[in-house]
Amino acid sequence: MITSCFILSFFPLWVNYILVVILIVLAIQSGISFAKWRKKAGANDDDSSINTLVGATLGLLAFILAFTFSLSSSRFEARKGFLLEEVNSIETSWLRAGLVKSPYSELLRKELEEYTAIRVFLVKNPSEVESVLKKSEEIQSTIWELVTTLAQSNNNQEINRLLIEAINDMFDFQTKRVSKGLVDKIPALIWWALFLLIIIAMFEVGYLLGKGESSNWTLVLALSMAFSAVIIIIVDLDSVTGFITINNQVLFDMYERIKS
Repeated sequence: MITSCFILSFFPLWVNYILVVILIVLAIQSGISFAKWRKKAGANDDDSSINTLVGATLGLLAFILAFTFSLSSSRFEARKGFLLEEVNSIETSWLRAGLVKSPYSELLRKELEEYTAIRVFLVKNPSEVESVLKKSEEIQSTIWELVTTLAQSNNNQEINRLLIEAINDMFDFQTKRVSKGLVDKIPALIWWALFLLIIIAMFEVGYLLGKGESSNWTLVLALSMAFSAVIIIIVDLDSVTGFITINNQVLFDMYERIKS
């Protein structure tokens, strides 16, 4: 299966959440330990300049988080749009196939029904994406052979043109869905930059906490869980098998119409 090269794509979502929480807590703890070490060494830092640096880093982190979230959410919306467009193109192809002469009409509709069935199967079995794509390409080849033979016959050329146009759209939307769903991931460099900023920002937050008399670990844990939740939402949106999924009811409805 085509996946993102980022390491979080290899673990379940709940494991990712725990890992991110641990990473943030460790970064804060490191900052607290560093601050206490400097206090013992007799260092006297300017609190105003430190606050400015921490604010700037947190602002930059917020910007990168918003940018990454925007990338994943726009990709998710594109996947929803392409699903609707593909469903429309398949049903249009199926309807126009009924206009051509026999036996091409029956053969094309049979292939289009199977083409839809494997998409329904993929929704219920997302781990089978490679085999489904291979089968889909085989059906596309069969459909195109039928259309080519039909176009060379004496059938109404205007009807042929409309059918070919709908089938071309159907093929194009599969390519777009594969691109947005499996290939066009958030680049790994953005993920590494995001986590580097998180570590730096949380280290600085820990440093500020360490300058006080005591550290409130309830707030530290709450902060870690909050940032981790945002990261996990972005990871889930960037995935095709997470908890945030596309509603495929339009596909199921179209399949029932074709079968009946």
